Amino acid sequence: MVSGKVSDRHSYEQRLDHLVERTGERGLDALLVTSDESIAYLTGFRPVQLERFFGVVVAPGQSAVIVPALDRGQIDEAPPQLIRISYGAESDGMPELAEALADARTVGVEEDHLIYARARALGERGFELAPAGSVVMGLRIAKDAAEIERIRAACELVEAGLRRAFEWLSPGVVEHALNARVEGWLREQGASGAHPLILFGENAANPHADPGPRELREGDVVCADLSACLDGYWGDLTRCATAGPASDWATRAWQVVLDAQRAAIAAAQPGVPARDVDHAQRQIVEAANGLGACLHGAGHAVGLSIHEPPFLVPRADEPLVEGSVLTIEPGIYKRGVGGIRLEDDVVVRPGGPKVLSTLPLELVQLGA
Repeated sequence: MVSGKVSDRHSYEQRLDHLVERTGERGLDALLVTSDESIAYLTGFRPVQLERFFGVVVAPGQSAVIVPALDRGQIDEAPPQLIRISYGAESDGMPELAEALADARTVGVEEDHLIYARARALGERGFELAPAGSVVMGLRIAKDAAEIERIRAACELVEAGLRRAFEWLSPGVVEHALNARVEGWLREQGASGAHPLILFGENAANPHADPGPRELREGDVVCADLSACLDGYWGDLTRCATAGPASDWATRAWQVVLDAQRAAIAAAQPGVPARDVDHAQRQIVEAANGLGACLHGAGHAVGLSIHEPPFLVPRADEPLVEGSVLTIEPGIYKRGVGGIRLEDDVVVRPGGPKVLSTLPLELVQLGA
């Protein structure tokens, strides 16, 4: 499978109109949207860009969507103000893109996505490129009610996946086999993407370790991070368990992380710098340095992408935006022992943050 559609049809026309307006306000002649998620945000069609070019040209005069000919039928529900342009196997899509940009000189691009070869091809055709990824994300960051509901539904699926994972856990279960089983189950329930990361014992001290052949043993800590994409939007949650009664380290580390998560969620208010959310959890985790290390920030935004800005790290000074959905996921990790992390998806709103997930915050003691 190389492409897919976002199943819920939002107001793509309104989004496109807003983006045209913002493009003009930035002094750009046109904006070239190339990331899969931003294309989905504007058209409802989520491509997977392998060797073929996909893009949306946004311009005050005339906008267009450009796809390979084999995907021409996938853009039927794109906004009517988008000219449909397709190209055959004899083209790399650059001539068609240049034609769509013919009236533009300064073109904004998603600088973290447009590959060098295509940027060079546009430069050789006389276009002046300017970084403008923030123009697109400025719209995507604040989720509307329908988008928040999609994320909530994805969280509900992930919660069910975590319950299944803990049901399937017992001494002797192999790490990579459990991850494969959970991923298969999530996809059977309708997830278009699924990323389980369930780690045992000392492996959990490395937050991004690859699940391997290690078997679950009595006394192990289990750190279970599950994410799934449903109807185009991601849910991303983490819970922890122990094989048998929790050790003193696991009990104490879990309480520290729970306190850190509560503090970080409380800090997630509109207008607050993103770094303040990280600071709220970091001061608690780092104060317990005898239990382990603080290896990452407090979290990130989630939506059409599993990781979106803002990123909740010490260097992030952008203010939080009402309607953004953040993962709040402090953790503490002790080499050779394990890792504890708690993660929920939280909506930033004026009345206080709203947690979208409902799975209880408890250290599950398997078989205890």
